[in-house]
Amino acid sequence: MLDLEYKAEAILVRIRGVLTTELLDSLMAAIAYIGPGRPIILTGAGGVFALDLEPLYSPGREEALNRLPYVLAALRAHPLPVVAAINGNAVGAGYTLACAADARIISGGVIQPSSGSTVRYSPPAAVAVGLADYCCAPAELIGTALRQASRCQPAGIAPFAVSSLGAKVRPGLAASVVEHGHEVARTV
Repeated sequence: MLDLEYKAEAILVRIRGVLTTELLDSLMAAIAYIGPGRPIILTGAGGVFALDLEPLYSPGREEALNRLPYVLAALRAHPLPVVAAINGNAVGAGYTLACAADARIISGGVIQPSSGSTVRYSPPAAVAVGLADYCCAPAELIGTALRQASRCQPAGIAPFAVSSLGAKVRPGLAASVVEHGHEVARTV
């Protein structure tokens, strides 16, 4: 299930549950509905940002696995900032979804890049190893994500530059994060 909430600065997309084929289709439809004119904030519900794909032997897992690259490509291609507001656990494909965002801000839960792994990162550890860009208190998460999205779109909406890794970088992203005393991104 997916909820859309309109904010002045961006559209808040709240993911609820396991990444099923239906949820991924809903996310693709939401990105198309939002269109190119608004930044997107991805977040979760109930202490979970996004869990992995359907269980390993579920009949829908293969189909969800085939849809995931299209959703990731749509998020990466969005012309305005996409910010992952990681409010709780981001596991496997759920963390991969966060990686498609231009910035990742974490306030709780753990990041577990692979659902088959026992390695989990707390919010401060996730920032320290580069899995998230910034850590904040849970009560500040959405406000911080909205401010980050609005800082990343200067007047005239400058286009994203492309880093050597192929990631899009908007002028102002690095500067806005460095303002908080954390060097989490460098200008390209």
